[in-house]
Amino acid sequence: MNFLFIHDNYPAQFRHLAPLIANTGKHRVVFLTNREDAEKDSIAGVEIQRYELHRRPSAETHHYLQITEDAVLKGQAVLRALNTLLEQGFQPQIIVTHAGMGLGLFIKDLLPEAIHVGYFEWFFQPNTTKHLLEKFDLDAQLKIGLRNLPIIQELERCDLAVVPTAWQKTQFPYAYQPKLEVIFDGIDRSFFHPEASCSADQRKALTLHNRESGERFEIAASQRILSYATRGMEPLRGFPEFMRALPPLIERFNDLLVVIAGADRRAYSYNAPSHQGSWKQHLLAELGEKLPNDRLLFTGLLTYQDYRSLLWRSDLHCYLTRPYVTSWSLFEAAACGARLAVNHSPATQDIMKPDAVTWVTLEDDQRLTRELGDALEHPGERSILQADFDLSTSLEKWEQLLNRSLQSS
Repeated sequence: MNFLFIHDNYPAQFRHLAPLIANTGKHRVVFLTNREDAEKDSIAGVEIQRYELHRRPSAETHHYLQITEDAVLKGQAVLRALNTLLEQGFQPQIIVTHAGMGLGLFIKDLLPEAIHVGYFEWFFQPNTTKHLLEKFDLDAQLKIGLRNLPIIQELERCDLAVVPTAWQKTQFPYAYQPKLEVIFDGIDRSFFHPEASCSADQRKALTLHNRESGERFEIAASQRILSYATRGMEPLRGFPEFMRALPPLIERFNDLLVVIAGADRRAYSYNAPSHQGSWKQHLLAELGEKLPNDRLLFTGLLTYQDYRSLLWRSDLHCYLTRPYVTSWSLFEAAACGARLAVNHSPATQDIMKPDAVTWVTLEDDQRLTRELGDALEHPGERSILQADFDLSTSLEKWEQLLNRSLQSS
């Protein structure tokens, strides 16, 4: 049987599912993507093909509809690439698309007999979207409402729909929720697991490396670590609140080292008001000498091995977020048995076992500082990843879903 996966950012959420199917030896698996360097992350048994956009949305298109036009252009590009695959003799029976960006808009028009599975992450609601924008006025609300047009169309046209968490499912219109099946992406606990080499509470020296520059960072065994890991340093993930909480903590704990792993970028949120939009540089300038250089370490992006070592070694790891798609990093930290500080949010409250997390708030700066300080002073329980988020559980659910679809087709 022929399987086709389609995602802008290969392999992303299909990193484990695509090779699971390919490794059976019974199926041909093709992955269609727009990522130019996809071969750097090649997967045995998975063939990489590309689609190309012939143009970008017009600057003259009404700004409410530019994302919709972009989705249409992506859908057309996918269709052209898929038509080329058909001409080459590849006829997919099951097509799995990353939905919401237009990639699956026209799949059923070209291949009405194929089973089309859409993987949906998000539906934009005013009460959550306001955290993504610096200014959320009526104009922004009207524009973001139309951002849902391609999402609804893809949800209408696909045969099956998957969403990673129960809370994300509730963001979609009630009429569509019965079609959405909750299957989390899955955390590989053969890699993300508690440290077994020494006592879980034994501090030891740690060496980290910036995966891009190769810069090396040495952390002494005597240092207490407060860690934060992020794709982007931005308001959506509570970065400004985290930084502003640090000066009193550094003053309170003379052995404290704050380790921040991640890129100086905005993945979702708006720009900072200075320093070319960099929240890192803006906050360093704002806080000045209150944040001594020898107590604050920015590592940049880490390898997965070093990232896991940081989670193992950290005395307290922070995961902060506004209500939005819940990051893999929260699940990874839980699987590693990190001591976690997590803010109260609809995106997190059904994810973690309540007694295995220090719950904090983003709405009160002084309270956040106090809660983090108390957690560093009196370490709580180590986190536990619930079975529903384990990779084996996720792959089993995917297998059941695909088998049901084949039996009913």
